[in-house]
Amino acid sequence: MIIIEKHKRKIKLCSQILEVLHTYIQVKNTDAEAGGIVVGRENLGNSNIVLEYVTEPMKKDIRTRTKYQRKDSGHLDYYKKLYNENGGIYAYYGEWHTHPEDRPCYSLMDLVNWKNISKEDPKAVQYHIIAGRKYVVVWEMKKGCLIPDKICEVKWNEIIF
Repeated sequence: MIIIEKHKRKIKLCSQILEVLHTYIQVKNTDAEAGGIVVGRENLGNSNIVLEYVTEPMKKDIRTRTKYQRKDSGHLDYYKKLYNENGGIYAYYGEWHTHPEDRPCYSLMDLVNWKNISKEDPKAVQYHIIAGRKYVVVWEMKKGCLIPDKICEVKWNEIIF
């Protein structure tokens, strides 16, 4: 698991998320990007955030070596099911995808996508994750604006699953 401390709050990325992301790392030159959504909950007792679930690539998603586009409605169906079955405690917290590079950085396409997504809930905070071959990196969007510095960058070989 990864615990990030930001703005007097902790953001926990659970091991099950990291395990899923790790399975899609683009090791071979023929591996396509993968991605999905990130779902979590806020701990009302202390306002910490627990990111617990991600969706995996689905049939209608677009996947190439250097591009991932979430197109399948199954991602949102998964989120709605979690939300409804758990009394509304879960929320959408962002997107994840892979990049075919060791230390990933978001592309202009990623930034445009994240900004478009943030328009749906402009007051929300979102956490977008990119899994590279050697590092996993997290960025924060707050009120539709990207916080320029990544909030977390961890080597895969330093993560205990």
